Amino acid sequence: MMGGAARVDLLGARVAPFLARWLHQTIHGKLLKLPNDVKVYPTHGGGSFCSAAARASDLDYTTIGEEREHNPFAAEVEESSFVKFALTGLGSYPSYYRYMADINRRGPDVLGGVPQPASLTPLSARNQLSDNASLVDARQFNEFNEQHITGSFAVPFGDTFASWLGWLLPWGQPLILLPPGPAQQDAMVRQLIRIGFDRINGFLAGGFEAWKAAGLPTESTDGIDLKTLKDVSDQEYPPMILDVRQRNEYHAGHIKGALNIELGELKEHLDGLPREIPLITVCAAGMRASMAGSILRRDGRENVKVLSEAGTGEWIAQGYPTDTGEE
Repeated sequence: MMGGAARVDLLGARVAPFLARWLHQTIHGKLLKLPNDVKVYPTHGGGSFCSAAARASDLDYTTIGEEREHNPFAAEVEESSFVKFALTGLGSYPSYYRYMADINRRGPDVLGGVPQPASLTPLSARNQLSDNASLVDARQFNEFNEQHITGSFAVPFGDTFASWLGWLLPWGQPLILLPPGPAQQDAMVRQLIRIGFDRINGFLAGGFEAWKAAGLPTESTDGIDLKTLKDVSDQEYPPMILDVRQRNEYHAGHIKGALNIELGELKEHLDGLPREIPLITVCAAGMRASMAGSILRRDGRENVKVLSEAGTGEWIAQGYPTDTGEE
């Protein structure tokens, strides 16, 4: 993996040390013995939940020589220090991963092409939502915040669409999808069936505009800008600022006083969050904050706002009160 290596903890903590030793043997006993000009192609992009220490890169490939010089796993030559490095600083990963090993061992279903889910009228979609299905709004987060279908999940379409959906929605959940546009439908289905989310009841015909034209319920998520967030955080009784980034991001620098609950763990902690205090969700750039806002609104919370401009990095750049490590 360019600039890093595969994580060793995805099958559980008990086997992780054994996998770390095997990884050491693979890298130092085999790969780094190859000539420097051998090309190294990526198996995942930087930022994948499956990778450890991998840097984001626009390169198509690197070489053994470049990896020998720049890959932190190559620098850990001694086995015990390598194992410690491989097991340190690993963030959380999507909850659907626990089902992947069995699916991969069983092998994929032979589909003969990308399935074509039904096109659902707004009224048909509404009836299915009343019966157990969940609606996933894959428009960009600023569109979702402005107005969306009441009770829908915000999961913006992109390279990590399936990863977030598989993290935030229950395994096996029947889905109704609202894509950004018709051109994205096949890509959305392809991503979802690759992770075992194949109960796709259909797409909302006509998208959000058709739902609104049918007079069906919609709502909005209020935004808050950086300066207003600073002002309200200085009040005697400030709102609760909920930082939904991963723990390593939070520890590196966060809004002073913010509570860190990772987005992927938010649903597990809803009962512990107060209902009488306003909640403001923040992240690095707005997408995760919007997804968190949709979860909080589905939990019946009305007094929820999303940091709609910039993110924690801009807060820090402005010199506003910041902390590092645990609060």
